[in-house]
Amino acid sequence: MTLSFEQKVAIFEDEQYSLERYSIKPNKVNFKYKGKVIVREMREGSSVAYVWGKDIYQITKEYEVDDRYWIHIHDFREQEIRELLVKVLALRDKIHLKND
Repeated sequence: MTLSFEQKVAIFEDEQYSLERYSIKPNKVNFKYKGKVIVREMREGSSVAYVWGKDIYQITKEYEVDDRYWIHIHDFREQEIRELLVKVLALRDKIHLKND
């Protein structure tokens, strides 16, 4: 069963991920992590969402990415989204530390 917009937002707003929600249009939101957009194109009433995948794609081909390196998570289950977030954020932290 596909998760709803509200269910996905609840995952991304979980404090353990430290994601910052911001509106890009009246009914559309993205989420940032340390200044980098990590989740994009979430629209109320839609289960569509994308998670940043370039960093993880350079390490593993476990996730399919589009031409802009985003992972389409439309059909992901809650646990799959949470596992992906942990991996993506860990890689962002590693990259962030290298650039400090």
